[in-house]
Amino acid sequence: MKYLKYIVFLLFLLEMGICSFGNTRLIKNLDIHDVWTDNYNASHWIELGNLHAGAQMYGDTLLDIIKMPAELYGADWIQTSYKSKFFDKSVIASFQLSADAEVYIAHSTGIKEKPAWLNSYTKTGKFIVNSENQVFELFKKSFQKGDSVVLGANGSNEQSMFIVIVNPTNAFPSMVKPEGRVFDVLNYGAKGDNKTNNTLAIQSTIDACSANGGGSVYLHDGIFISGTLELKDNVTLFVAEGALLRASALHADFPAKICSLQSFRSNENFQFIYADRKKNVAIKGGGIIDGYALREGYPWGGRNNEYERPRLIRMVECKNVKVQDISLIRSANWTQYYEGCENLSFENVRVRCYTGVNNEDGIDISGCKNVEISKFYSISGDDGICIKAMSMKPTKNIYIHDCIGRYNNCHAVKIGTETHGIVKNMLVKNVTSFTRYGIAIEAVDGADVKNITYDGITLTDCSTPLFIRLGNRGRIFKGGPTKAPISHMKNITVRNITNNDIHYVLAKGGPGVGSAIGGIPERKIENLLIENCNLKYYGSIMDTSYIYRNPPENVDKYPEFNIYGICPAYGLYVRHVKNLNCKNVNITCKNEDVRPAVVLDDVEKYKINNLNCQKFSKTKPGIIWDKVKGTVLNIKN
Repeated sequence: MKYLKYIVFLLFLLEMGICSFGNTRLIKNLDIHDVWTDNYNASHWIELGNLHAGAQMYGDTLLDIIKMPAELYGADWIQTSYKSKFFDKSVIASFQLSADAEVYIAHSTGIKEKPAWLNSYTKTGKFIVNSENQVFELFKKSFQKGDSVVLGANGSNEQSMFIVIVNPTNAFPSMVKPEGRVFDVLNYGAKGDNKTNNTLAIQSTIDACSANGGGSVYLHDGIFISGTLELKDNVTLFVAEGALLRASALHADFPAKICSLQSFRSNENFQFIYADRKKNVAIKGGGIIDGYALREGYPWGGRNNEYERPRLIRMVECKNVKVQDISLIRSANWTQYYEGCENLSFENVRVRCYTGVNNEDGIDISGCKNVEISKFYSISGDDGICIKAMSMKPTKNIYIHDCIGRYNNCHAVKIGTETHGIVKNMLVKNVTSFTRYGIAIEAVDGADVKNITYDGITLTDCSTPLFIRLGNRGRIFKGGPTKAPISHMKNITVRNITNNDIHYVLAKGGPGVGSAIGGIPERKIENLLIENCNLKYYGSIMDTSYIYRNPPENVDKYPEFNIYGICPAYGLYVRHVKNLNCKNVNITCKNEDVRPAVVLDDVEKYKINNLNCQKFSKTKPGIIWDKVKGTVLNIKN
């Protein structure tokens, strides 16, 4: 009788097909620190339920668990990245508990000297064995509901990475279930066994839900493989805690979907979850949607074949869209792309998409109006949050707030690059990001960009905290102007921006690039306010020729922070701007630099108040220099 409950549970697992499933009832807000340029480990950490022998141990390596204690069957757990064993800093990840629980660390017996963070855990005398006969000793510690569990490094980069197991002290908390009319995919033939292709079964459920007045399409208790799914009116795709919706690895399972709205990207036809001209659609539930892009080129054949790789979510001209309480991982392209939609809400969406392919933005909004993005967490292989204007529908009324970029491989929040139409009335507040390139505002394809405010942005270790560019690249698309007009940009506010530290630029010009802010000779940026900012720059340039060079205009080039090469200023290089107001700004430099902190180049009507700049003994010709007038400004330093 002692093991009767485990025998009953094993019989249940056999009936279900023995599969793990995504996200969990106990593990919340998984935050992975094992991220940096060319480090793809974080995307392969996956919160799972239903631990069992036969489960794949790591998210990126084919090793299975073959032996484990019976009392841990059915536990929640974290499938870590095998390559995370190379992490060598203090905190590799953390998560919160939704109930009292015992946390187990399955740690390689090959590591004789255990890492210090494991000292508070107790040896259990029990073990897990994987398919290579590697043995992992189980350590245990009790936690209470609401506690944060902090994980440290593996302790050896030669032995296999640990995994994490969580069992409730009492009972599992109840899963959140959909309200109202529920259409269970299991009733339509779907199987969450991580091997059956469920495209027809799930699509049939979606169709039936919409045809019967709407409700929730309910995925639960399994890993469901599928190809392209098309959402319909009044349908909520509810991927529950304890469920994972995974994209098929076969390109044939992604038929081309020709969207209705003409735009610069309207000919990119492959998507995982798709909706065109639908209303009242939602994606929620607490589970995970997995694009299954495991690494560069897999399974889609290369990192640059953007037209072939499916996006995780794409919606076109939809109304009343809500994406809430969901994790989106390993997209093969942009994680989510919304074009020409109205009334969109994104809340508590967690993105982990950095696997080595290009274009892995966290979210892309284009031609949409009335958009709110809040509590958005991103690990992205490109920009975290990207606002575009790729159709002739205006992008307007955008509110982004209270977001975290654990790591963004390009910008934390960006307007651009494709900017053909209007972008106006956008407020970004309270964003923190560990990012390579900071924040950006771009208008280069005929766009009218105005009334933009970035307020309360904290950046860490980025290469260039601020990039603002009005150019004239002039791209066109079928359905748009036959010739792109010159862009406009005005009424831009950058306030309360802090760059805690700055990193050496690994590419694109090397160190000392600085912040480039510039229009073009025939079109200035108008009305730019930079206020209450603490901006730190890398510096390190000691060649005075950079001060006096005339940087190329590069009017039609791709807008990137190195558009001018190494700037004449170590901090702010401001060019072709009308009405600049700079006040209460501190500019510092990590390394000694010969250049001014600020260079004004064809800036018409500027006000500078309380600008504090770090100066070095070799600074030439002065700390703030008006290049056109040839004068050094006597501002507080």
